[in-house]
Amino acid sequence: MFFDYTYTMIFRYISYFIDDRELCKDVISDIYLYLWQNRKKLPEMQQYENYLFICARNQSLQYIKEACRYQKVRLEDADMSFLCDKTNPEQKALDDELKDIIELAINSLPPRCRLIFFMVREENMTYKEVAEVLSISHRTVHAQMCIAIKKVGEIVKEYRSGININEQIKV
Repeated sequence: MFFDYTYTMIFRYISYFIDDRELCKDVISDIYLYLWQNRKKLPEMQQYENYLFICARNQSLQYIKEACRYQKVRLEDADMSFLCDKTNPEQKALDDELKDIIELAINSLPPRCRLIFFMVREENMTYKEVAEVLSISHRTVHAQMCIAIKKVGEIVKEYRSGININEQIKV
């Protein structure tokens, strides 16, 4: 009854913070999970609707904070024109080499991490969708993406600093 009574108004409230309907549903699920885990405290509350709105606001802001920290950019969509001068064959060769290094770095990821990275970056799946397909939590997907991005970033950084990448990647 509590869920039925409060869902619509919480959904409307969260939609002021977050535009994406699916993400709103995720936030609401997290809120109700939190409330269920702390259900023994609910009878003590006199203003449970206020508490629910505070939970909704805090959870929405947390999702927004995470989304800002980890924005998705596909490699193909990234504007890399600043990297190369089309008239300079040497720069074009360096850019092609950088793309090859990135591809090698992705291929050097552990199989599960590489699969998750591919599903999120190339298939444009959300963390939730990947989690459902692989039967894992969305937090695990998030952690694996952090690992993948960190490793690829480290390899690109080493490439730019001139370290022998083949030794790092173990080609």
